[in-house]
Amino acid sequence: MRAPSGRPGSLQVARVFGIPIYVHFSWIIVFALIAWTLATNYFPDRYPELAATSYWARGLAASLLFFASVLLHELGHSLVAIRSGIAIESITLFIFGGVARLASEPRDGGTEFRIAAAGPLVSLVLAGFFAAIAASGVFGGASAAVARYLAMVNIVVAVFNLVPAFPLDGGRLLRGVLWRPLGKLRATRMAAGAGTFFAYFLILAGAMNLLRGVTVTGIWYVFLGWFLKEAAASAYRQVRIDDALDGLVVADVMIRDVMTIAADLPLSEAVRDHFGRTGFGAYPVVRGEKVVGLLCLRDVLQQPHEERQVTSVQAAMMALTEELTAQPDEPVSETLARLGASAAGRLIVMEEGRMVGLVTLRAVLRWLSATGGGANTKKGD
Repeated sequence: MRAPSGRPGSLQVARVFGIPIYVHFSWIIVFALIAWTLATNYFPDRYPELAATSYWARGLAASLLFFASVLLHELGHSLVAIRSGIAIESITLFIFGGVARLASEPRDGGTEFRIAAAGPLVSLVLAGFFAAIAASGVFGGASAAVARYLAMVNIVVAVFNLVPAFPLDGGRLLRGVLWRPLGKLRATRMAAGAGTFFAYFLILAGAMNLLRGVTVTGIWYVFLGWFLKEAAASAYRQVRIDDALDGLVVADVMIRDVMTIAADLPLSEAVRDHFGRTGFGAYPVVRGEKVVGLLCLRDVLQQPHEERQVTSVQAAMMALTEELTAQPDEPVSETLARLGASAAGRLIVMEEGRMVGLVTLRAVLRWLSATGGGANTKKGD
């Protein structure tokens, strides 16, 4: 599975081929659940003569190797994407498997198809590898059971991901096929529609299992269906936004009439004359004609009331750096990612060393709202 960024609740555990690998806290839940199921049911049913410690050792090993398989699945997507000129921001393992975050969308249907196909292909190769180990008998019957389980689960991962339901790999394969004849937006809409249909099917299947008393399976299906429904809607919404912003640059959406605050002004006056009157969340800070930083309301609020009269704006501001600036000709689609990562939620637009505007998430959303948010409106149209 793939997604275009953000890693809340995740911890970086490694870096493979230069790609940061994160583990989401929800991964621990599934890891423990798989290990517990294997150690208390799967292996005891097949090898009742073994000790309890042996079951747990094999359960933990199988669970770790399962997630290693998921990681290799995502690396398959990632390496093909890198070869196609698309950077990978990260890979995250979480409750529903894994997700490779691409820095940008594929440029055409063929690229989309190749990237999407790589993951299931890796899973099928892994299934064959583990099946061969199990059949060889080299490691004995009980250890071969681990290999058989991994062969089975990799086949399940491959088959499930090949369901033509966006944003699963099969849905992306479908979008890749439809991309050229229908265009990216319509192809995405059809693939996302298939994804939504499959999501509701899973939710219904989960509800039926709950009614039959199969609680764990029912809850799992409902949660998985809900996740896929939200992911399909989010992916389609993102494609619509990308389509609307295609060809748009920062100069088209930036705020040109920008209010500033003097660097030597006391924070108490900044609150009284600026933040308190306008309700703005931040102001560029100037010293004379030069922009030197950005003062956010949250930085002001961190200062005790009694110190605001003797603390200057410059002492509390964020100093001007490249991370806080944008260029007028910078594509808005690229700026959005930086805006989302910015603690201030806005960037100062600089041209030849002087401020020419301010770009905020609200300004971009206002432009999208004014233009319908889905039309392919370009500069000059």
